[in-house]
Amino acid sequence: MIDVTQDPARLVWSGASLLAFVWLSWARLKPKPRVTAASCLVRVLYASQTGQAEAIARRTHARLIAGGVDAGLASLADMDASDLQSAQTLLIVASTTGDGDAPDEGRAFDKALAARPDLSRQSFAVLALGDRQYTAFCAFGLRVHAGLQACGATALSPCLTADDLDAATLSHWEALLDGLGGGAAPKEAPAPLWTLTERARLNPDSPHPLYRLRLTPHIACDWQAGDLIELETPDGHRRDYSIASLPAEGHAELYVREATGPDGFLGKGSGLLLHDTAEGDTLRLRLKSHKNFHAPAGDGPLLLIGAGSGLAGLRAHIMAAQKRPIWLVYGERNPHRDVALPDEAHMWIVQRKLSHLSLAFSRPDDGEKTYVQDMLMAEGARVYDHLIRDGAVLICGGFTMGRAVDKALRDLMGDAWTDNALLSGRYRRDLY
Repeated sequence: MIDVTQDPARLVWSGASLLAFVWLSWARLKPKPRVTAASCLVRVLYASQTGQAEAIARRTHARLIAGGVDAGLASLADMDASDLQSAQTLLIVASTTGDGDAPDEGRAFDKALAARPDLSRQSFAVLALGDRQYTAFCAFGLRVHAGLQACGATALSPCLTADDLDAATLSHWEALLDGLGGGAAPKEAPAPLWTLTERARLNPDSPHPLYRLRLTPHIACDWQAGDLIELETPDGHRRDYSIASLPAEGHAELYVREATGPDGFLGKGSGLLLHDTAEGDTLRLRLKSHKNFHAPAGDGPLLLIGAGSGLAGLRAHIMAAQKRPIWLVYGERNPHRDVALPDEAHMWIVQRKLSHLSLAFSRPDDGEKTYVQDMLMAEGARVYDHLIRDGAVLICGGFTMGRAVDKALRDLMGDAWTDNALLSGRYRRDLY
């Protein structure tokens, strides 16, 4: 466990902090006026974590509009019972995250269906996105389908569960749109060309290879911190990677861990990027806006938490931040064989891009294993003081790490603060 700070002074828990917490909680949780969605024949809804479900929902909406259907488009986060009742047909594209969890923008809807609003006049269909390698395959989409039925809505089809965007399930969805009067599918422009200009292994002595890739676009491209780049493999699978750099740096920087499946074969995405493509080769890559992982509004402190290649999703936020105090809590495997990214993080302290840095190593040669959630619990008072004054949290890394960090935050900040931060966009996660 390594702890580095620009400011060694430790603030103590104070009555002023408690009063601030009470006031902020009241201000954020008090009812806010909302505008009810206009009525329409078909309402297309989505709950997306990385943007894939939203992209399919937008394509769905475009097809309906092209066919002359009166259709609306919205996130599940913006829906209540009256909005659902204002359309005859509901088409929902829903991703599942974590261990069967709703995406952040679907959490409130998950709870709303439990109240059993009367939807006996509505019909619906659900396209659930997931991956069969996870036990709770498409669990959120299946819950939405069952919940709508329990509210009296009529299903137009069984819940369509798409395994890694498999073509057969998506074709069933397209056929359903045909039946609703959808027009021609909008043509997707070819993905822009990028050149792989640099690929370097960051941990040559580690049994878990991690690489830094730099890709230069052939035409000017724009993105912002938190966005993704999408790779389509030769067999049609799509893989998203967090962009660690900003456009001003002149390239998209990725951190890619070599992945091997249970069958011993390399992962489709990492295999293509790390072994089937040479420096100087070109690839077609598509930028994806990842609004659920853009910087939270305001200028309050940021707490960035990540592990391994998850630093990619945080680095651009560090580069983009101007005057916001940033505390990075970062976990790696070994303090001797996995040092390239921790060394860069130390440089951010020197450059004053970070106000505080905490490092945890889960596979030391000797000594105690530590994880990022351990660092949070050990620094509980500092975490509280860092976040209580309009602070925000960004987490990037594996699902298991994300769950452990969420528990730590709830233990330290309380469920009310954590749930409110999720709903208000001050707690954002990019987990895989």
